[in-house]
Amino acid sequence: MTPTVHDVKFEKPPGFAFAPVQFCGLEFGTAEGSLEYPMSLACSPTRPYLEFGARVSESPWKQAFAKLRPGDEAEVDGAYGHFLLNETSPAVLVAGGIGITPLKGMAEFATDRRLPIDVRLIYSNRNEEEIAYRAELEELARQNSRFQVVHTLTRAGEDSPWAGRRGRIDAELLRGVSSRLDHPVFYLCGTSGLVQESYRTLESLGVPADRVVHEVFRGYG
Repeated sequence: MTPTVHDVKFEKPPGFAFAPVQFCGLEFGTAEGSLEYPMSLACSPTRPYLEFGARVSESPWKQAFAKLRPGDEAEVDGAYGHFLLNETSPAVLVAGGIGITPLKGMAEFATDRRLPIDVRLIYSNRNEEEIAYRAELEELARQNSRFQVVHTLTRAGEDSPWAGRRGRIDAELLRGVSSRLDHPVFYLCGTSGLVQESYRTLESLGVPADRVVHEVFRGYG
């Protein structure tokens, strides 16, 4: 997907169901034996597969994940979790890095089901090369006129050709993206720092706590 992000699609077992978008325990063989890791699904339940994306590191599980090939098997436990899309309220999805995975699934669900809600995605990455699922998100925006994406880069160099927004997710960006939405729900997903900072910013903007839900990716980068 990017120089540091790997994506895998598994055959969906018959009868396997999940809500948009839960997480699973994903287990397979590694250099240290069979290991299980909690992973948010990176797809909508409307899709005919189970998709997972991870930022690759030196951990045995991540190394084995990056080496999976067609025909390999994994054990999938779940699905679990309450980080779910409210299908009746406008949504502002706030993602940092690999935190995009469940939010991509929410955007797919809203598009596939043609939900009558506006969905806005704010997606923060270090540089342009690290924007995961960029083509997929652009295709969703083409299919769904109610879905829009705003990218922001935090470490793009001065010589970068990037013409989009630069800098961290701040009050100005959150206010601007949500200004025309009627009581949206904010979905925050990323590192603990991004989630905490975004939550405090929304609080300062007067967004009620019951309209902010979050998923923290500790150790995912």
